[in-house]
This record gives sequence, C-alpha cells and structure tokens, in this order.
Amino acid sequence: MNRAKIFIAFTILLALAFQVSAQSIQFPNEIKGYEFFGNGKLKDLQMTVSSKTDVKKIFGENCEKDCDYDADWLIGFEYYEDYWVKAVRTDQDEKPTYFDSKFLGKLKSIEIRPKKQLSFIDISFPDIFQKTIMTTFIDERLGKDRKKINDVFLDSDGLMYVIYRQIKYGDINDKKVESHNKGDLVLISYETSKELYETLFVFQK
Repeated sequence: MNRAKIFIAFTILLALAFQVSAQSIQFPNEIKGYEFFGNGKLKDLQMTVSSKTDVKKIFGENCEKDCDYDADWLIGFEYYEDYWVKAVRTDQDEKPTYFDSKFLGKLKSIEIRPKKQLSFIDISFPDIFQKTIMTTFIDERLGKDRKKINDVFLDSDGLMYVIYRQIKYGDINDKKVESHNKGDLVLISYETSKELYETLFVFQK
C-alpha cells in the first residue's frame, strides 16, 4: 500500500473517530450506571440533528414521542416543530432572529422516567451540576394548595436530574399517599444545550 492510500485510510478512520467521539460526549456528565447516551440506546441520537425517523429505527415504528425504553424505563421525545421569533441585541440595534427551518422536525429533548421507584438518595452530584429547587402547584382550591417540591441538578450540556423532595399540603385535609419517597428519581432530561440552542436562529434576510 503506497503512502497516498495509507493517508486516505488514516483520514477516513480519523473522521470516523471524531464522529463517534462527538456523539459520545454530548452528555459527558451522566451519572455512572445511568449512561443512556454514553452506553445505552441513545448513543446514536444527536440533538438538533436526529429526526423521528432516526428514533423509530431504534425504538420501532410505534415510538415517535412516547414509548418504553425497556422493561424498567419510559422514554419521551420532543422535536422542533414550530417557528419561534427571538430578539437579539447587536452593536447597532435590536434585530429579530428567526428559527432556522432546517431544524424543523429535529430532536429537541428526551425525557426518561423510571417505571418503579428508584432512590437516588445516596448519589452525590459533582460540582459540575447546578442545584436548584423546583416548586410545582398541583392542587389549588379556595386558596388552599398542594405543591410538589423537587431538587433539580442541571449541567451546562443540558443534562438534568429531577429528584423528589416532598409534597406540602397547606390546609387540604384529604392528603393522598405520595408516589415517591424523598430522594427518589423523578426523571432524567436531556435538553438542547444553551450553546447549541443559540445556533438554531438566523437573522431575517
């Protein structure tokens, strides 16, 4: 094999290596043992690139938005299907930018939920994750409320873990049995990163 052929072969292998690397590091901070992108069925999907057709190739024709990931997990997909307008400030003035139509139908986010209670109480999230508290009102009657409180761990790549904390009942008497215990995993969400999101918009021509 001459040098030219060796160089071409090396270039092809290098390109493939970069492609595999790019796919595998979309969400490099996945918690060990729950690497749905790193080692799971999602490893060949890419945010803003993959389509419903790509999802069906992995999960079957009946899985476009919601289906089983496997016996233990449910999975849901969301796609870019609408146009948005966004205002951005430039050096001269503020101009509207528009959602680039080439991304319509492409993968926006993925949500994975355990089918059974799964405790994350002993999992320590590294400092790369920013912790916030999310409060959701799920029952409001005559000023009496029931609200769910979750801990949210989010990194800069769009990876989010939602962990159940508690439900506060206010003055409502008919308290129902809670479906989670403190520290249970509610869901894992893979979102389009902020950096990637900024590339989805173009200035109006």
